[in-house]
Amino acid sequence: MKSFLLRRCLHFRELSNVVGFFALTLVLTACVTVEKHQLPPGSEITKQAAWEVHQANIKSLNVWKLKGRVAGKSNNQGFRAGVQWNQLQTNYVIDLHGPLGRKVAVISGAPGNVQLKTSKGESFEADNAENLMQNLFGYSLPVNGLRYWLLGLPDPNQPQNSLLLDEHGKLMQLDQAGWLINYSRYHESNPVLPALIKISNPTLDATIKIDRWTLGAKEN
Repeated sequence: MKSFLLRRCLHFRELSNVVGFFALTLVLTACVTVEKHQLPPGSEITKQAAWEVHQANIKSLNVWKLKGRVAGKSNNQGFRAGVQWNQLQTNYVIDLHGPLGRKVAVISGAPGNVQLKTSKGESFEADNAENLMQNLFGYSLPVNGLRYWLLGLPDPNQPQNSLLLDEHGKLMQLDQAGWLINYSRYHESNPVLPALIKISNPTLDATIKIDRWTLGAKEN
């Protein structure tokens, strides 16, 4: 009888040790999990993960429209215009308006061909928007890169020198293709999209204020 009770006690003690071991393991695991969730909010790992998710959401946008304003200076000459940009897959239509809202020009672009029509009925054509704008207006905005920069993304078709993320994993600054792009403000939207962008290179400084985004927009 004593032998039987001794065996039961030993079995119970071994079982208690096993249970205690697993309980300790669960506690330690819980501690590790808590530590992972307590990573500093501005850590590089957290920012990079948020940036990857943000990029994935934005890259899926192929059809969109924005309304805003652009103002800047090039070769000591200032310029200002209202802008409505319609992006339709790889094609785009950009309406430029004067101070009183009068349409000044319309730029229509497709791969390898860009057309510009003025309010006077004049029509011009070139293989890229940059050369066309430079010849007509004396300044040029990097339209090909802007398609991506306006969304808060690097242009995947051009090498980038550097990028800087904010604490939430959104783009704060991008150095790409000879342009420095700074993001000062974002709309509180889903997905989050830029509201105020400043772009510059040695010959041009411009500020782009985006008043409204419409996703899935169609050309008027």
